[in-house]
Amino acid sequence: MVEVRGAWYGEVGDPGRSFAGQVTASDLPEVRVGESVIVLYRVAPGRTPGAGQHGSYTLNAGGRTLPLMGFTCHDTGMTGQEGNDDTAEATWQALILPG
Repeated sequence: MVEVRGAWYGEVGDPGRSFAGQVTASDLPEVRVGESVIVLYRVAPGRTPGAGQHGSYTLNAGGRTLPLMGFTCHDTGMTGQEGNDDTAEATWQALILPG
């Protein structure tokens, strides 16, 4: 698990939407506390509108891209896809897929 403090930038559904923040806690030796990260949510090409649940999150840190099982706001329990205002800085938890 990696904990990140930051915010989402862009509108939900915008393919350029991203989360930027800094690692505040990490169970992974390759992701260090204090490191800047970007999280992206991508939907598979050809999906129909409204099928956002079929996408995936990736965490980009120091030139590495790690696929995520989930990315949830620790403060509210929401994800970046629920239409809530997630553009305010908050603490988020990234669950890395086992490799």
